[in-house]
Amino acid sequence: MNCNVCGFVGRDGDTFCYSCGKPLAGPETDVVEQIESVPGTVTWQGREVAVGILLILFCVFPVTGIAILMGKFAGRFEQAIGAWESSHLMGLAILIVVWRLGLRPRGLSVASLGLSAPTTSVRLTSLLAVLALAGSLLFTWGYANLVDLLRWPELLGPPEIPDGIVFPGVAALATYEALAVWTPVTEEIFFRGFVFAGLAPRLGIPRAIVVSALVFSAFHLSLGVLAPIFITGVLLAWLYHRTGSLWPGIAAHAGQNALAVSAVIIGG
Repeated sequence: MNCNVCGFVGRDGDTFCYSCGKPLAGPETDVVEQIESVPGTVTWQGREVAVGILLILFCVFPVTGIAILMGKFAGRFEQAIGAWESSHLMGLAILIVVWRLGLRPRGLSVASLGLSAPTTSVRLTSLLAVLALAGSLLFTWGYANLVDLLRWPELLGPPEIPDGIVFPGVAALATYEALAVWTPVTEEIFFRGFVFAGLAPRLGIPRAIVVSALVFSAFHLSLGVLAPIFITGVLLAWLYHRTGSLWPGIAAHAGQNALAVSAVIIGG
């Protein structure tokens, strides 16, 4: 499919021009109609994206404070309660911000965020999701080993996940729900469906991928995970662009978080 703006020749099924980031339209399709009809294309501006980022950043501190305060009343489950509550409160804040800044003013449905069927085949979609997950895991493993090999300060290495973050026994399902279901869904909606998709038509796909990944890594507030989370953000944004859907990225994100929770349980 050719871009009507810069003439770049894209692949069948692409919704954005890889060169300039503008929505792709057929020869007889108006660009405005294309924006309104294709899931995953958006009309909010960089201003809304910037405001959304600032609002979510502002929410981090009160949410963390509430989670810590509530955890104090949970006794030995303090860390598990805190993680569960902060995950759900941040997710709720994300949904409110995206709805208020992106969807409500334009009367858009959640399909505009990429919560729709992929434009690629099931086989290709599955392969790309597995490759994104594998790439993220391999880079994280390689980075952790590099930090050890070069004897960098411990602060620069991926932090250990505390055992107390997981509820004991069957209650561990609540931890999986928070960290491997709710968190991947809401984070993909915000960082890929809202931030990346909102920046792509203005910055172009490559730069939007990089900027959204930088924002994604910065929100994790840890030097030790900046590089691994950045690479994960790049892979997930690319996956969204390539498939036209958030669901493959949600699956890959959920898989990585589920493996992390499982590692804590097995290691404990």
